[in-house]
Parts: sequence; C-alpha cells; structure tokens
Amino acid sequence: MEIFTLIFSGIMILVSIAGSACAIILPILIIGGIGYYLYKRNQQSMTQRQDAQNWGSTTGTIMMSSVQTSHSSTGGSSVYPVIVYQYEVNGKTYQSQTVRVGDKFLKVNIAGQAQETVDKYPIGAKVTVYYDPNNPAECALER
Repeated sequence: MEIFTLIFSGIMILVSIAGSACAIILPILIIGGIGYYLYKRNQQSMTQRQDAQNWGSTTGTIMMSSVQTSHSSTGGSSVYPVIVYQYEVNGKTYQSQTVRVGDKFLKVNIAGQAQETVDKYPIGAKVTVYYDPNNPAECALER
C-alpha cells in the first residue's frame, strides 16, 4: 500500500509542476505569437513601401471622402477615414480605397488622423495615384 501512496504523491507533484509551468509558459507563448505576427505584418508593409518607390503614377479623382465609425461588441468604437478614388491606367478605369501603401498588411488609426486624411482628400480633388505597373489595381495615394 505504501508504494501506491508514493506513486500517487509523485504524480500529484508532477501535475503541480506542470500546472505552474503552463501558467508561466502559456502567456509567454501567446504574447510571443502576437509579437511575431505584428513583426511579420510590419515587414510585409515595409517591403511593399520599398517596392512602391518604383511604381508608376497617374492622376485620379476623389469620389468619396468621409469619416466612418465602427462600434465593437465590447462597447468601444473606432474612427477611420474612407477615401474612394478613381483612376485610369492604359485605358482601363480602376477604383480603390487604399490611402497608404502597405495599409493592407498593417494599418494603425490614430485619434484625430481620420479627419485630417478626409480634409486632405476632399471629394472632386485631383490626386496623384501610385500604382504597381505589373498590377495597376494595386495602388495608393501615398507611398
């Protein structure tokens, strides 16, 4: 009977150690994973910004310019600009909403910046549109 008590005590000690290790390791893995994800998205954004330095440019027209608000289920809200513009490359008309190159990988909205962006791109304004010559649908107003 003593052997079973020793085995049971040993198992309980191992379970206790494993629980403590999970309490420490799991948050580190989660935070590390989030950090790695953000790092990779930032790298993709920076690479596209570098590539965009060789993009062509054309003139476009702002079709829509407004500040939008989205509400989350937790009660928070976020304000962001929606800029829609139209441009032509090689006789074909395109439409986009991308303001800055790399936004599809990592976009940070700063309070107050939405209205500044809308003010910078009023409806009807003629703007320079930078586009990827290999894929003219890939474009942005700012490199």
